[in-house]
Amino acid sequence: MFSHDFRAAEHLFASLMQVSGRAGRAGLPGEVLIQTRYPDAAALQALVRHDYDGFAAGQLRERRQAGLPPFCYQVLLTAEHGQLERALQFLQAVRRLADGNVLAPEVQLHDPVPMSMVRIAGRERAQMLLEAGSRPVLQRFVSEWVRTFSDAGADARGVRWQLEIDPLRI
Repeated sequence: MFSHDFRAAEHLFASLMQVSGRAGRAGLPGEVLIQTRYPDAAALQALVRHDYDGFAAGQLRERRQAGLPPFCYQVLLTAEHGQLERALQFLQAVRRLADGNVLAPEVQLHDPVPMSMVRIAGRERAQMLLEAGSRPVLQRFVSEWVRTFSDAGADARGVRWQLEIDPLRI
């Protein structure tokens, strides 16, 4: 219920709906008990009412207010290197390259941060999220921006990077 993932309530609701759907099979009555400190949570209240439509509408309303997908479009740039500082330096350099882009005011570039699982297979990883209210604007921005990565300001030696369009994990 308190995950940083904006889809957490949706995942909780879906999991509990699946569990409750399995209770009482084969014509036998079933009962589902949920122990929680937060019985007033929207996902749990909707589950008790069997109100999928109301829960989904509430989630969409919250996402619209917060400017989250599907009401915005995202691109995740990840960078990895043997040293976290080099991955972060690369992301900071390419972020500075966006400053001169005419579309930059319509695209929000978040600060580079280490990924939640920083080290994998001896490589340190960092990420930077980009968001825009228009998919075509974001696509034009990214295609122009990526072409500038080879500039002197974005030293990519030893850094592996990739773009993920509409990332599922953030």
